[in-house]
Amino acid sequence: MAEAVVSIVVGRLTDLLTEEAQFLRGLRDEIQQAVNELVRMKTFLRDADSRIDEEKIRILLAEVRELAYDAEHVVETFLLKAYSASGRNRTRQAIKYSKKIKEIEMKMSRFFDCFVEYRVKSTSESSEPSDSSYGASGTLKRFYSYTTREPEIFVGFQEDADGLVGHLVNESEDAYRLISICGMGGLGKTTLAEKIYHHSTIKTYFGGLAWVSISQKWQRKQVLQRILIGLVPERKNEILNFDKDKLVENMLQIQQSKNCLIVLDDIWSIDAWDSLKEAFPAGKSRSRLMLTSRNVDVAEHANPNGFIHRPVLLSPDQSWELLRLRALPKGGDYITRDVQRMEELGRELVKNCGGLPLAIVTLGGILVTKPSLIEWEKVYNDSLLSLKSGEAGLGKKYQSQLLYVLNWSYNDLPPQLKLCFLYLGKYSEDESIDAETLYQLWIAEGMVLSSDKREGETMMQVAESYLGELVHRSMVQVKFNNEKSFINFKSCSLHDLMRDLSISQAEAEEFFKVIDLREKKDFHLSPLADFKPSNTRQLVVHFDDGYRGKRSHPYFSKKFNQQKYRSVLLFNELGTRSLPPALGSCIANFRFVRVLSLEVAGDVYICCSPSGINLGKVLGTLVYLRYLKVSDVRLSIFPSIQKLRLLETLIFDIQFDIYFPPWLSIDILSMLGRLRHLYLPSLGVRSTRKKSKLRFNGLIQLETLANFDTDWCEVKDLVTLIRLQKLTVRTSCDDMEEMMENLAALALSSSSCLQYLELYISTRNQTLDNSKDMLRKLLWNYNFNLQKLEIAGKLPELALLLEQQPQQLLHTHMDVSVIRITRLTLWESCLEEDPMPVLEKIATLRELYLHIFTFIGEEMVCSATGFPKLTDLSLEFFPNFVKWRVEKGSMPFLSQLMIFACSKMEELPDGLMSLSSLQTLALLSMPSDFCDMVRKVNGEQGAEFYKVAYIPSLTIDRE
Repeated sequence: MAEAVVSIVVGRLTDLLTEEAQFLRGLRDEIQQAVNELVRMKTFLRDADSRIDEEKIRILLAEVRELAYDAEHVVETFLLKAYSASGRNRTRQAIKYSKKIKEIEMKMSRFFDCFVEYRVKSTSESSEPSDSSYGASGTLKRFYSYTTREPEIFVGFQEDADGLVGHLVNESEDAYRLISICGMGGLGKTTLAEKIYHHSTIKTYFGGLAWVSISQKWQRKQVLQRILIGLVPERKNEILNFDKDKLVENMLQIQQSKNCLIVLDDIWSIDAWDSLKEAFPAGKSRSRLMLTSRNVDVAEHANPNGFIHRPVLLSPDQSWELLRLRALPKGGDYITRDVQRMEELGRELVKNCGGLPLAIVTLGGILVTKPSLIEWEKVYNDSLLSLKSGEAGLGKKYQSQLLYVLNWSYNDLPPQLKLCFLYLGKYSEDESIDAETLYQLWIAEGMVLSSDKREGETMMQVAESYLGELVHRSMVQVKFNNEKSFINFKSCSLHDLMRDLSISQAEAEEFFKVIDLREKKDFHLSPLADFKPSNTRQLVVHFDDGYRGKRSHPYFSKKFNQQKYRSVLLFNELGTRSLPPALGSCIANFRFVRVLSLEVAGDVYICCSPSGINLGKVLGTLVYLRYLKVSDVRLSIFPSIQKLRLLETLIFDIQFDIYFPPWLSIDILSMLGRLRHLYLPSLGVRSTRKKSKLRFNGLIQLETLANFDTDWCEVKDLVTLIRLQKLTVRTSCDDMEEMMENLAALALSSSSCLQYLELYISTRNQTLDNSKDMLRKLLWNYNFNLQKLEIAGKLPELALLLEQQPQQLLHTHMDVSVIRITRLTLWESCLEEDPMPVLEKIATLRELYLHIFTFIGEEMVCSATGFPKLTDLSLEFFPNFVKWRVEKGSMPFLSQLMIFACSKMEELPDGLMSLSSLQTLALLSMPSDFCDMVRKVNGEQGAEFYKVAYIPSLTIDRE
């Protein structure tokens, strides 16, 4: 990891020399010399990292990491002083810090002596073939392509999947109520369960489906909530307020009212099952339960008469087939004779994996980045030194070989990807990690190198390429964005064994320290004299309502805060409404932190500061911050933000109404010239001012601006944000003209970077007639990249609003290359004419939400070619709605449909039966007679039941 740390520091200092040339002028030569020495040192670190098992090497590498961090810290400290210093004072500071840099260079020279003494080789001296993971000048060579998604690979389990599906849908008296898939880690249990869960027969047969991962640190209430939300997602807000008894009661009711399949993935202990079992029917039931576990005792305890499936290891041929699909992707430019030799080597290599799918896929992730025969031969020769072929049976030898392959995949990573992989270990087991947030954290930590940028790329795009490379190597699992956005991945997660690898490597290399206050241990009572701090620079703290310690944990204390923590993430999984005093009172100790995430609670100004600490004042002292996220805090912290001159990401995650007070300076953001990502409060910000608004002048680096509200944000500043890529705006009819004028100047300029626009318009009891021409331009101009639109208030005729050429709307879809909107939400539009003939021609539309009083007519028709990409449709509170006709061929990809409070609706459309993709139908607050027609009660089918019988998840709730 020392090579990765030095690479980061070199990149950071090189960037500062370019970006801050004016302020660093007095130290330029000294900094450049330090960079040159660090670059020379880096040539020794790959060999040294490979010998980290040697005690003297491990100590040396730790000292190298610390020295590199010290070099960066000295330069940043001088830069912050130079920002505010006058010419004479700046000269004095330059002399002072020049001496400090020279002291660091002297220490570096001693390290070179140690490299010679310990016989550490420089890469310039190595005779080994170059690593294909590196491009020119040590930059990352990319193998992942966004043009095509990598195909799902499923080898060896198809018969198992089909057989288990048959057991689950068996309605005979001796059918198994519970089916278990048991076996060692890496055997493919979850992959098999997922294949079954998404099987077309399962989706057709079961009326409710829910999947929940249990893992080792489970919370009963959370597990029950996730199951129940899976079965009835439309009741999510209601479910989150249920107590445990209410959760159990509702789960039993739903499992009796419709046949459900519930999957408990990765359940570790008998205690976990015993805490959940009362939520499942004890007797015969059409609902089914499927669990996966490494512990067969759990399955036998849950139901001694249940069916236990133990997946077998892959055969040699199956193992090679899986490796071939992973390591030799289609379309590769391979020489036939080389492929033949690669198959010989591959068949030998997979013997070392013992038939374990995870080991094979991971090995494939290593080989896929080594496209030449000579590199495969090197991998094969390396394997002969360490791996031994597996033996029959499941045992410790298989586990040790699996762990070796996993470690091998980590050691094969380029330096920058090693740090990114280790960083994922900070997150909880089975957690879905938001990709956009992850990229911003990686960048703020300095882990994304500007030297890896290609022409025209942003650092966010480089960070996404890093995640793509980890995906390509089968080390990370991802979910994709369904819509065209400025990022391709939506979220990511780690297989539990990959997470174990990440954590173990992070601990071995002291990359971060996890403090779990949920375990109810009295850390705060531990004698400080017995405490031995680690050399870590990153802290991760998990806590909940159960932690009420008032005295500080040793890691938070000022005495032991000499390691200069650079990153502090506070995770609160259970919705605590206040920051514990022992945490809040220690924030001031993190003087050198560059990443701080306070994902917590209430009025932090009051709740986390019972000792009188002003959080706003404290944050203003953390001048090295690059990333700051604060949840549910008052604007009392806002003035301190202007002191954070190095800040790159600022997130205000506020969940209640707040006022923009008159005492708050409108120019508080103007000093943040490095700010790239700004997330303003998303709810209820109300200004007490009529004329003066928050200014954005000076934010020339800004790439993301979320929740820009024309009520309290200065519209004319939009045109100055020349690097903006993602923008979400809230506006009204009053501000629409000014907003459009400035937005057009920004989006339509030749240098525009705007890739994503989300717009919310409130008409405030006005009609949008005066603004329809402007809105039409937004929709029809490709350069605005309008993807999500929400309008609250009366609308003119939709055909006029959306038309470009009137005849185009009559016969064909709107040009997909022009209109990009993927989600449309309308409120109180009061449309008398059927909106569907117009809306269905927006070919890019995926989500359509028509809320209260959007339509006040009686009849709607969806034509045979309408809504070619629509997946989600909601029709809510149409007071006069009587009849809906859906022609065959309409909405071919619709998966979720909700009809709410349409009190005069007489029947469901016959065309509903042609919607083969429909997975969820919710009929809520509908008339009793209507509900009775579509129900099946005590085996008796209502008159309309045949129209919905095929839909997997059906929820009916009368008014």
